[in-house]
Amino acid sequence: MKMKNVSVTLFIFVLMVVIRCEGCWKEEKEVLRGLNCRFGFPLSWHWEGTDCCEWEGVECNSSTGRVAKLDLNGLWSTGLIPSDWHLNYADLVVFKDLKSLNLSHSSGIFDCAGSEVCLNGLPSLKSLYLSYNRFHGTFNGLCSMLKNLEVFDLSYNNLSDSDIASALSGLSSLKSLNLGNSQLTPRSILRLLALTSLEILDLGSNRINSFVLHQGLKSLSKLDLLTLDDNEINGSKLRESLQAFSSIRVLFMENNDIIGTITAGDFRDLSNLEHLVLDDNDDLDIEFFRSIGELTSLKVLSAFRCFINGTLPSADWFKLKNLEELDLGQNQFVGSLPSSFLNMTSLRKLELSRNQFTGQFDSNIASLTSLEHFGFTENQFEVPISFTPFANHSNLKFIYGGEGNKVILDLQPSLQTWIPKFQLQVLSLSSTTETDSLPLPRFLLHQNNLTSLDFTSCRLEGEFPNWLFENNTKLTELLVRNCSFTGVLRLPLHPLTNMRRMDVSDNNITGEIPSNNISSILPNLQFLNLSTNHIQGSISPDFGQLILLDTLDLSDNRLSGEIPKNISGDGSLLKCLKLSHNDLDGPIFPTLKFLEQLFLDDNSFYGSIPSSFFNSSLQHLDLSHNNLVGKLPSVVGNLSNWKTLSLSSNHLEGSIPTRLVELEYLSYLDISDNNLTGSVPSFVNSSVNYIHLSNNRLSGLSKRMFSKRSFLMMLELSYNEITSSIQDMMQDLADTRLNILILKGNRFTGHLPEQLCQLVDLSILDLSYNNFFGPIPNCLGKMPFENEDPDFLTDVFIGFLIGKNSNAGVFIPHVNEKANFTTKKTSYTYTGSILAYMSGIDLSKNKLNGSIPSELGNLTRIRSLNLSHNDLIGQIPTTFSNLVQTESLDLSFNMLSGQIPHQLNQLSFLAVFSVAHNNLSGDTPERKGQFITFDESSYEGNPLLCGPPLLKSCHPSAQSPTISPNDEEDNDSPVDMHAFGVSFAVAYTTVLLVIVATLYINPYWRRAWFSYMEFIVLSSYYFMQDSWRRFSNSRNVI
Repeated sequence: MKMKNVSVTLFIFVLMVVIRCEGCWKEEKEVLRGLNCRFGFPLSWHWEGTDCCEWEGVECNSSTGRVAKLDLNGLWSTGLIPSDWHLNYADLVVFKDLKSLNLSHSSGIFDCAGSEVCLNGLPSLKSLYLSYNRFHGTFNGLCSMLKNLEVFDLSYNNLSDSDIASALSGLSSLKSLNLGNSQLTPRSILRLLALTSLEILDLGSNRINSFVLHQGLKSLSKLDLLTLDDNEINGSKLRESLQAFSSIRVLFMENNDIIGTITAGDFRDLSNLEHLVLDDNDDLDIEFFRSIGELTSLKVLSAFRCFINGTLPSADWFKLKNLEELDLGQNQFVGSLPSSFLNMTSLRKLELSRNQFTGQFDSNIASLTSLEHFGFTENQFEVPISFTPFANHSNLKFIYGGEGNKVILDLQPSLQTWIPKFQLQVLSLSSTTETDSLPLPRFLLHQNNLTSLDFTSCRLEGEFPNWLFENNTKLTELLVRNCSFTGVLRLPLHPLTNMRRMDVSDNNITGEIPSNNISSILPNLQFLNLSTNHIQGSISPDFGQLILLDTLDLSDNRLSGEIPKNISGDGSLLKCLKLSHNDLDGPIFPTLKFLEQLFLDDNSFYGSIPSSFFNSSLQHLDLSHNNLVGKLPSVVGNLSNWKTLSLSSNHLEGSIPTRLVELEYLSYLDISDNNLTGSVPSFVNSSVNYIHLSNNRLSGLSKRMFSKRSFLMMLELSYNEITSSIQDMMQDLADTRLNILILKGNRFTGHLPEQLCQLVDLSILDLSYNNFFGPIPNCLGKMPFENEDPDFLTDVFIGFLIGKNSNAGVFIPHVNEKANFTTKKTSYTYTGSILAYMSGIDLSKNKLNGSIPSELGNLTRIRSLNLSHNDLIGQIPTTFSNLVQTESLDLSFNMLSGQIPHQLNQLSFLAVFSVAHNNLSGDTPERKGQFITFDESSYEGNPLLCGPPLLKSCHPSAQSPTISPNDEEDNDSPVDMHAFGVSFAVAYTTVLLVIVATLYINPYWRRAWFSYMEFIVLSSYYFMQDSWRRFSNSRNVI
């Protein structure tokens, strides 16, 4: 008997092999190919080979070889199919064993309207997906023949006018129904109650307000999961509406528009409710939690990112004995955790991140003894360094508590030593601390299962804890940046094969980098940052053996010697290399391989820039502040991804290649402080946003500098030898949104063009030390010179670009814009947010003439105004009293006349004020407010000025002596003034005659006398001539 059964089985097996000798069934393969052909071959690249069971979207029954699953999702989305082409019965009837059919995103290709039997030929079908099929109005065509259908997805169709419940009434086995975004009415929903087998129901995105259960209707007694996301929830009717689904265990109600108030009590009738998700409900408020103790069956409660503000109510939290997960992250809770927030003995995961909770972890956290995961990042908790509140937590594995919280020293130092019951896997405690240093937590000595440790900015004292490597062999990342560690970094004796990220930057580590075995101890390291320490020695060639290393940052140390040639060679995946601010020297290595970011600035590298740099995958290159020589290459490779280039402060020479500035994605260009010559290249076809070309020997401008497509934030051409006019360039810059223009220290000539006033986004304008002449344009006072959105500019100056060209809406990393501007008689370098708030005009050291436009008084937001060392005449405008934000006002070394407006003493921000060396007259402004701080140097060189702080008084109190009549009659004076006068004249004449006679008689004395007089005359002449030349030069541009 057994042999007979074996023979039958073998026969059936052989028969199946014969049937499937070419894979799937032949008739099914032909139908599939026919469909592919009829609908424009959309799957020609996916349906290849003889076995259709291997085709994409096709799965077969392993026993019969028939197609069991057909996924044609999006198959007909090419838009090339005629609108009257549909699937029909003949297309599907061949698939006798089909269990799952996906026709989602078919754009109406499946249409059963008018055909009640279009799917009747698939009695084995269990799953049917028809979402995004443009169904409208009446939906028919599903009858009792699909009695085995268990999963049905009709989401994202228009079923507003259909009796969906009647259409589905014959699906007696239906367990999962998705009607999301189907524009259902509350009436349609109530009729679904007839589908008594349903276990999963999705009614999301239907704008449902309420669906109150009418008396006599039965509820869905088997329903386990209900989704009500993206609807309109009426708080006053929610409890009644949910009575139709009293059996549910899982309820999703995310991202709803809540009308009225929802409380936890509205869910009290759902006695089986274990999982409640209320994420992204902006209208959910603090009232929800006041009755939280009524939901005793809950195991999971999530109210993430609801922006609930206020103090967490002191409700009956302790009644939630079954609660296992609680997520209150990304809200706006303030204050301490309530005292009743305890004894939730089943709670395994607690997420409180991104709120404003304060206080310490007291008995409430200590009572949650089942905790495995605790997240409290970005709050204001005070965390004791000893971690004693977690002494009784034997299950604790994950702690995420960085950013914003403070790590503090324990009040009772004796509690700092204890043996924990837990073995952590992740400890993240990046923090701020007001204490200079804290002891390293002693409980870490007993941890040997750590995979991730983050103590960033915790200011821990003592030497680097090398024992962490020895104790925790599973470490994948160690982040101890800015922890004040000292001592030497030592690697363990055994390999750390799981280590991926290591950041020990901003500490006080000394000694040398382990040189011989780093690749064998950390073979899978991907990220290493040892920057900003005191590490000495050379860079080991062993770094070139770290084949998975992606980022290496050794900047800001004391490393010396040359860069190993193999550091980015064959087999290396290194993309980012930072060696800035060291003592490295030698030529730059030529091999880049996959490098995208290379920072070698502020070292002592010499030689020329390797040509390979200009034909590589580099995106960011900084070679500034070295000793590089040579020319920039005229032929640049296809650097389509190059975004930032800084070559400043070297000894490069030659001209600037146009091809270089026209790189498609180049955003930041700094080649200042070199010996470059020729003209400034045209940026008409450039996408550069930040241009620094100062301190070179550039001598001219291109005829056309910029185009209307240019999106320029910074243009710095200072201290070159450019001699042309700026009128054409100003016209080109009109549409660029330029924010900072610095042209100082050149030889620009001509009038200040009116086109300058079209730069309406300008906040800093520096045209000083040039040869501009003529009047100051009145329209300059009509420009805003105001940063209306400093936060936006701060983002722009660190690389966030929002504009009109191809770089718009992107972030360019490694941009930290700076500008050098003179104000308060001192040159400052402004960066970041300070630069964003700065505004000023400097037209000093030119030959500008005419009067000062009164319109400049409209610049109420400007911080600095310098018009000194020009030939300006007329009076100081009284409108300058409107410069209420000005901190520096310099009008010295001009030819201004008249009085100083007394209203100027109302300028409360003024720190530096000078009108020295003009022709001003009258009294100085009253010494009050800021004017008390200005000394005589602010007014000197104005002979007709008087009043404090000048020594010259405007109202001298001394009076001429009066002569009484009695004095004329008094002849008893001891000196006869008449006799004195006669005697003096006779004596003077006698001496003069004696001298003349002596010179006439003695020729030697005569020659000596006249030689001496000639010397005196010539000396006086040359002295006066030299003094006049110096005075004239001081009024001209050097």
